[in-house]
Amino acid sequence: MIRKRLAFALAQLGLVAGALCLTQVASATAPVRERTLAAPIPLAAPVPMASSTVAHRYWPVVTSLAQATVAPAHLFDGKVQGAPLRSFDTRRPADPSKPQTRRHVGVDLTAAEGDTVVAMEDGQIVNFYPFLARAASVGGENTYAILIQHKDYVALYGEVRASSLSARGLKVGDRVAAGQPIGVVSGTAQLHTETYASGVTRNIKWPVGAPPPKEMRNPTQLLLDTALTGERLYPKTLRLAGA
Repeated sequence: MIRKRLAFALAQLGLVAGALCLTQVASATAPVRERTLAAPIPLAAPVPMASSTVAHRYWPVVTSLAQATVAPAHLFDGKVQGAPLRSFDTRRPADPSKPQTRRHVGVDLTAAEGDTVVAMEDGQIVNFYPFLARAASVGGENTYAILIQHKDYVALYGEVRASSLSARGLKVGDRVAAGQPIGVVSGTAQLHTETYASGVTRNIKWPVGAPPPKEMRNPTQLLLDTALTGERLYPKTLRLAGA
């Protein structure tokens, strides 16, 4: 509790560097949370889970939204966490009245438009390109994807603003540090995350009826673990949760 109050005081005084402040502080009296296990998908021949040997990771969205770290997931015990349509391996288009031709190969994380996106781990930017064009009825924004080669996998940070890299003086080929701001959430108000085997430089689609691409990794368990043990950053003006 003392450490929590100290972190809160520092944040209020503006003594934490940059536009973000760390608000997740370890406590000897905090209850131990059990690890949540993701279900294998598909059950018969599961897509391998993305895994990391890095001990310290950051949650990729800096937001004040309470449900930010509730990663949509089908769990090992049969339960569903978060919005089912935002989890791995749901069908697209999401509108059931339309022919569903592909599988959702990522997990959509809760965010608000304008929220900061940070790198989960140290890595190198290997691509940045147009990803999803929003409908004209909602502004027609062209969102982008940032691909970062981390130590053990490639992560796609999708549906970010086109100005995400340039606004921070970043470009393809640059190295980034864990927790470093790399983008801004677009008008879709979510961060679309995908993971692949090392070496991949572009997202890969998974058509309905086809086997999963061999380079594909299911990001669900990595996100569940990061929500449990990773470091979450909040906007600087936000008070400590539970302080």
